Amino acid sequence: MTTEDSADIGVATDSLAEDGVRSVTVTGAGGVPLNVLDAGPEDAPAVILLHGFAQSARSWLHQLTAPRSIRVVAPDLRGHGHSGKPDSGYLDERVWADDVAAVIEELRLDRPVLGGWSYGGLVALDYVAVHGDSALSGLLTVDASLLAGVPGAERMFGPDFVALLPELVNDDGGSITIEARRKLLEVSTERPLADDTAGTLLDASLRTPPRVCAALLQRALDRSAAAAGVTVPWLAVQGGRDRIVAPAAAEHIAAVQPAAQVRLWEGSGHSPFLEEPDRFNEQLIAFVTRSTSRA
Repeated sequence: MTTEDSADIGVATDSLAEDGVRSVTVTGAGGVPLNVLDAGPEDAPAVILLHGFAQSARSWLHQLTAPRSIRVVAPDLRGHGHSGKPDSGYLDERVWADDVAAVIEELRLDRPVLGGWSYGGLVALDYVAVHGDSALSGLLTVDASLLAGVPGAERMFGPDFVALLPELVNDDGGSITIEARRKLLEVSTERPLADDTAGTLLDASLRTPPRVCAALLQRALDRSAAAAGVTVPWLAVQGGRDRIVAPAAAEHIAAVQPAAQVRLWEGSGHSPFLEEPDRFNEQLIAFVTRSTSRA
């Protein structure tokens, strides 16, 4: 593990560095470098937060700068943000699982809570499917589906998102790509984000090449079996006004894993942690503290 100079990874991280957020590089599966943002006391209860499709660790800016009673670790997934962008490997569940395992090992995290937003929820379940949950204290999913690219998945995704898919994989390198990512951000929240936050997230989204988006959308996933086998506490947060992942996805989680605590946030869209950050942080800290105390 090596520490990066924040100047190497953009202005957004420079501003986070001023808030005491550390930037490190972890070596993921196949030697791919993973950029990781790390905040809070190193001996505090820890949570790993995995961002969504065509986003980055900066999605979690309100959690990275929250009160320091927990440790928040937010990687850029492979192909995203400032992490490596290999030509292949995106279809292999073990690659994604081993990337998460590398973060846990190299940062010496002691039974962290593993959290994932949207596509990050699928990556979290990749980890559980391959490695089990014995190294975890809890599981957190935010507006995440257990299904993608398989029969039944069509009920889990909103028409606004589905309509965007051709544009998201269009590799024109110009206006179509930029406009598609802008539209993706617009449907990701129920209410508009502050201009500076929206700008940071658009910049982050544009760092994910269309070829990576296309590869992610080729995966056919049913994580119901892995979900049914989860033995640690599970908190599933779902925005009631989500236009990307429908509330049916949370209902599916509840049906597959009755022990999961499913919480519907009526006023939020696809990004509750951005739309209602104070409420989200309060529940995040409580869940992490409670889960890790049981470990």
